[in-house]
This record gives sequence, structure tokens and C-alpha cells, in this order.
Amino acid sequence: MTLRRDSIFLASILLLCSLTAAAKPVDWGEVHALTLRGIDRLYNMKIEEAATTFDSVRRMAPGDPRGYFFGSMVHFWLYTLTRDEKEYRTFLDKSDDVITVCENLLDANDKDAVSLFYLGGMYGYRGLAHQAHNSIFKAVTEGRKGYFSLKEAVQLKPDLYDAQMGFGLFTYLVAKVPKSLSWILSVVGFSGDAEGGLAMVRKAAEHGVYTKTEARFYLSQFLFAEQKSEQALPILDTLMAEYPDNPLFVVTYATWQSRLGNTEVALRSAQKAVEINRRNRIHYGEEFVYSTLGAIYYSLNDFGRARSNLEEYVRRVASEDYLTNWTYYRLAVAQEMSGDRAAALGTYRRLKSVNDRDRANESYLYRVALRRLRDPITATEALLIRGGNDLGRKAYDSAETLYSQVLRPGGTDADIRGRALMGLQQLYIAKEDYPSALRAGEELTALKPEKETWLLPQGFLQLGATLEKLGRLKDARAAYDKVLEYDDYDFQKSLEEKARKEIGRLKSAG
Repeated sequence: MTLRRDSIFLASILLLCSLTAAAKPVDWGEVHALTLRGIDRLYNMKIEEAATTFDSVRRMAPGDPRGYFFGSMVHFWLYTLTRDEKEYRTFLDKSDDVITVCENLLDANDKDAVSLFYLGGMYGYRGLAHQAHNSIFKAVTEGRKGYFSLKEAVQLKPDLYDAQMGFGLFTYLVAKVPKSLSWILSVVGFSGDAEGGLAMVRKAAEHGVYTKTEARFYLSQFLFAEQKSEQALPILDTLMAEYPDNPLFVVTYATWQSRLGNTEVALRSAQKAVEINRRNRIHYGEEFVYSTLGAIYYSLNDFGRARSNLEEYVRRVASEDYLTNWTYYRLAVAQEMSGDRAAALGTYRRLKSVNDRDRANESYLYRVALRRLRDPITATEALLIRGGNDLGRKAYDSAETLYSQVLRPGGTDADIRGRALMGLQQLYIAKEDYPSALRAGEELTALKPEKETWLLPQGFLQLGATLEKLGRLKDARAAYDKVLEYDDYDFQKSLEEKARKEIGRLKSAG
């Protein structure tokens, strides 16, 4: 193993400390208590106090990884929150010290599960830092080292729940790698397991020692992604209560509530995150707060405020690589809906061409943006945009009025009528008004749209769900089968997967 000069110096210090340990025994209870205190301060955004606490841990137990590991994590979080290049470099330097400490301990005992946990965890966080720094290959190679160290730690000591957090995190995320990044799997040399990874993160959230808070946060995110918001939200509620000065938890809560259509709750939470950032010296990702506020105001059809917040987000984001077509598209629509077609044209041009079945919405929005460059948003399309936002935040009466205005007689083409009927179909299903949903679905699936051909398989999928609710199982099966007759349209992969799942479920039910 080749050591740098500073690593050799560190190893010498550790040896000296081990020789004098008999004269001054380590109070391991105090080391443990101080470590927990530092972690608590870190999550409450008391950065300087956390750093001082971890320095104390390192001085008390210079041969133990804890002080080095969590001391480096202060700089990891500072880089994550601020994207300050200096913090990135400081984190990498300090993480080298963690690796040296762990490797020295493993030289003495290669079955030391705790040292393997800290070593694997450090490589994992180095991977996350490289990813945030847009160094994807470095992120993958460091992550691979972390994975195998954590795997060994868990195998040696299954009740080391802190190690299960990191190992479970890797296992879950690798299972969710999109096909467009499938090359990563060949590099890392292992496959994922979403359910297994989730179970390990849950164990760490329930029984972990030093990773308990982080495990709870990741668990809540994974549960929300798995459409289990009823389980995710209580976890986040607890974290916000325990760490009231952490804007990360608050703005995450705002984002989730916005996606669930609870706009007023989301807006209050996003504004609270802004206030927390004003109080704290370290401002957590203000660009993320502006993005969330922009999305909320967009859903409220307040396009002026949506525009200003989304523009601020785009200005502040660390790299354009983080900006999706969805962000650009909403910003362009907000600009155009607030009367600035010239600004909208510039933003439409920033959308990127995407040819990826796993990112169908990004592909679709690029195609729509090309059309928007040619044709401004019409008054009828503006009604559809407003109606879709109302539907998303469960303002059903307003959405129904807007969609009905689109469907008034007057030569509306099949694509426009199809989008309005799609909205009504979704609206009536949400309201459990299945006879009305059936009428909207039957009218939709009788159309022949030219541009938005995905409307028909989507309409048949929703028609099948409606017919099931009305007890017409044979007709529901026929509607699901109809989805599979279409080809070469937007969102094809996800719609076919859903249709096959419903067909299989009906078959199993007999």
C-alpha cells in the first residue's frame, strides 16, 4: 500500500498514541456520547459546534475512526449544501485520513466489521461527493469500493445496523438505475435489490446508532418514491420535530405535499424553509427552495411568481446538468403565460433532445417544446394548462369547468379534445364518479388524435380501471388488452407495463 507523506505522519501519531494509551485510558462512553452530540448538532445546522465536537472525539480517541469520519462529514454536508469547491477539496483530504485510520486497524485485524463499516461508508460518501461534482466515473469506482466493504461488514456482523444503512442504500439505488445508465452495472459488478435494500435501510432507521437519522431520511424518500406517502410522511414529520432548524427536511416536506396536490401546506412549508435559511449561517440549497416555490406557484396558476422563482432557481443551480426538461418547460410556459413570449422562446430552446424510454416525459417535453417554438400557446391550450394544474391540486370543480370550456362546440381538433377528455376522465375517477368517467373514457377512445397518439392507450388504461369499478370485469380486461395493440407512441413502456400488470391481476383473480 502506498501512503502519502501526510498519511505516514498520521500513522506515526496513531502509533505514538497507542504506546501511551496505558497511561491515559480512553473513556469510550464519553467518546460515544460526544459522537452522538456532534451528529445531533450537525443535523440541526450548528455546523461550527458539530466540527468542534468531532475534533474533541478525535483527540480523545485518535486511533478510532469516529472523530475522523464524522469530522470529514461536516465538510461533505457543507459541500452538498453550498457547492463550495473549497469544501469539496477539504472533504476529500479529510476522507483520506479516515481511510488511513481504517486501513491501519484492518491491517491488525482484517475481520474488524466496524472498521470495514467506516471504510465503506467513507468510500460511499466520496462517491456521492464526486457525483455532485459531476465526476460520474469517480463516483462509480468509489461507490464500488464502498459497496464491497459494507457488504463484508454486514456479513461479519449482521447486527451492525449502521453498516446496513450504507449497504442497503447501495442495494436499493443500484436496483433503480435507469437503462440509460446501465453501463454503471458492468463497472460496479453487482446488481441491486430494491426490496432487500429498503429492508436494510428500515432496520438502520429503527435500530441504528450513528446512522439512525440519515437512515430515516433515506427511508422516507424511498417510501415516497414507492408511492407509500402514508408511511413516508410520518417519518419526515418526526425528523422536522427533532431538527427544527434543518431546512432540508422542511423543503423536502414541501415538495412532497406539492406533488400530493396539497398546495397550501406545501407553500407554508417552502416559505418556512426560506425563513430557516435566513436565520442560519449556512443556507441549505436555496436553489432547491426556489425550484419548489416555482413548482407550487405554477400549480396555483400564478405564472408570474412561478416564473420569478424558477428563473432564480436556474440562475443559482450549480450546473446546468442538474436542470431537466421539466424545469425548462415549466419555466417557458410560465414566461409565455405571463406575457413574455420572447423569453419563453429562449427557454424552449434550452430543452435537450432525449431518446430514452425510461425518461419518457423528458422526451415528450422536448417534442412539445419544438412545437411551442413554432406555435404560441393558444387560448384553448391555456385552459388545458390551467385545468391540469387545478386537477393536480384537487381543485376538481374549477378543473371541470375549464375542461368543459375546451369541449364546447367550435371546431376543436381531436388532440385538444382528447387532452380535455383525458383530464375529465382522471378527474371523475378521482371523485369516484365512475359513470361520468365511463362517458369521458368512451368519448376519448373514439377519437383519432394525430399528434398525441399516447392519449388512446392511456384512455383505454383508465377506461379499464373505470369498468372494473363498475363491476364489468370482462369489458375491463378488453380495455387493458386494447392498450397493447398500440405501438410507437409517447410513454409506451410504462403504459404497457401497467396494462400487463392489470391483465395479470385479473387473470389471478379468476
